[in-house]
Amino acid sequence: MKYSSLILLFFLCGNLFGQTPASLTEHGYRFYHHVNKGGQKPKRGETIKAFVNVFIGDTLMSSSRKNLGGPYKYDIPAADATLDHYPPIFDAALLMGLGDSATIFQPIDSTMRKFIPKGVQNEKELRFEIMMAQIITQEEKAKVDQAFAVRASRLKLDVQNKTKEYASGLLKDQITSTPSGLKALILSQGAGKPVKKGEAVQVHYFGLLTNGEVFDNSFDRRHPLAFPVGVGQMIPGFDEGVQMLNHGGKAYLFIPSQLGYGAEEAAGGKIPANSEIVFYIEVQ
Repeated sequence: MKYSSLILLFFLCGNLFGQTPASLTEHGYRFYHHVNKGGQKPKRGETIKAFVNVFIGDTLMSSSRKNLGGPYKYDIPAADATLDHYPPIFDAALLMGLGDSATIFQPIDSTMRKFIPKGVQNEKELRFEIMMAQIITQEEKAKVDQAFAVRASRLKLDVQNKTKEYASGLLKDQITSTPSGLKALILSQGAGKPVKKGEAVQVHYFGLLTNGEVFDNSFDRRHPLAFPVGVGQMIPGFDEGVQMLNHGGKAYLFIPSQLGYGAEEAAGGKIPANSEIVFYIEVQ
């Protein structure tokens, strides 16, 4: 093969494997735009749905297709929003149109490294492989938010009533207990993949005291809590309970103090010391 043909082959293979020129995003992330169809791009304050795979090195940490069977949803902050940390997915989204695919890299800082699995501790970056599936405008988002608020309000009443039933001893025959002392009422196992230790998940939740008083919930924020499972970022009872479900699962977790916040107050004093607490969870 001639030398010029080798150069051409290398160039073509480079494009096939996504070696597009890198650029730096607004917040300094390294970004590769593999497929750019030139279509509609989201605006600040809008919502997107995207298929996302998250890698550390060659290790797949999270996959929207495997975990949910579909895309993840992300609310892009408004222009006047103040964030302590601006996730790379938001920067990538603002540069992508419908049907586009891209890769963006996030350096692993000292805080993140505490939750990185041991086998990939030496890796320096997270890699996000993204395909833009849907853009939800602010007008469409307002309608979705209104419907979500109605559901959240009704759900809050249901959760409070169920918690009072538990406190009155009416759920004993429906509850599963684990060796650790966690008690769970599984409403739906979920049709997705089982939740595995170390994977990144998104969970909507209500947190309550056993008297039905809500001390925190993700529904008011309109966005599920994202965290790596089973690495110590969450209280033990929450971590254990999430791993009892598949993606799409729903359950109540009745968490004794030794699996919760122990002998210390929490949530700004809303959770007294040595409290049993209740979580209603929906694994996305």
